[in-house]
Amino acid sequence: ENVFIKQYAKIEVSSNEYKFIYRFKHPSTGRCTQPGECGFIFKYLRLTDKDTNINNFTLELITDAEYYADTGVHCHGVISARDMCVYNANALTLPDGTKLDTVGGWKWWWERLLPAGTKHMFKGNYVAYNVSDFMVAKSK
Repeated sequence: ENVFIKQYAKIEVSSNEYKFIYRFKHPSTGRCTQPGECGFIFKYLRLTDKDTNINNFTLELITDAEYYADTGVHCHGVISARDMCVYNANALTLPDGTKLDTVGGWKWWWERLLPAGTKHMFKGNYVAYNVSDFMVAKSK
């Protein structure tokens, strides 16, 4: 079973680093008394100059509590990147008026391979989080 989580906020740390913030309470967390929302943060680190046409980057799940300061979220130890699939959603309008909703990480390809005049609208970053192991264990 997958839970789909939309990115809640983005904080610029530097011109090449951002915090992508997601609110999410994992089913195994139980009652939480920590301040702020349960969630997690991906550290987005751009590896190329942002003025280039190629956007090479790393995306790392951060669990160090210090990285969460002043973000409004905190992370529980149960969060795991191996259970996640990160993707983005876009809306496309082709020159003939055809509308497409797309998911994936291929915006770079769409901009180059679709017909000239195609309009792109970024809808958001998402994470599909697999909680199947917890759901199976809980139902037994």
